[in-house]
Amino acid sequence: MISFSKKLAFVAAMVALSSQPAHACWTNAAQDAAKIKHLNTMLMVTALRCRNTPDNFLPQYNRFVTKHNSLIGSQNAALKGYLAQTYGARGAEGALDRMSIGFANSYGNGHKTMNCKQLKDLATKLSSESHGVVTMAAAADSTVVGQSWSGPVCPTRIATRP
Repeated sequence: MISFSKKLAFVAAMVALSSQPAHACWTNAAQDAAKIKHLNTMLMVTALRCRNTPDNFLPQYNRFVTKHNSLIGSQNAALKGYLAQTYGARGAEGALDRMSIGFANSYGNGHKTMNCKQLKDLATKLSSESHGVVTMAAAADSTVVGQSWSGPVCPTRIATRP
């Protein structure tokens, strides 16, 4: 027979495990939303760092945000919706804030591979072109430092002919 203390320890362990959020796998759409959030945060932080240099690109960053405001907003909402699957509606806000802060902190000492001139050129290019989710996520792929999400990626299903 199992002692009462062992039963209690088992129940406590089960409660602890069940209270931790189950992380949803990252779909392609959620990954793209995270990449776009990361790109926007990287540009914002580095624009602030570079504002007192000859390569100040705050005006180009502001044009980028103005031009792509609806895309940035829709992807932010998509990312928040994805995070709500794991953390619930209220928890998604905090998770999104932690993600944003993590992105911002990673650029606190500047971009690891791009200088202010290169970042200005990037912001100028992005602010002068039209972009959708795919092309904006591709821009993030080539410029952000580190991965834009943590956790498992959803398996890809390939359709086959019968």
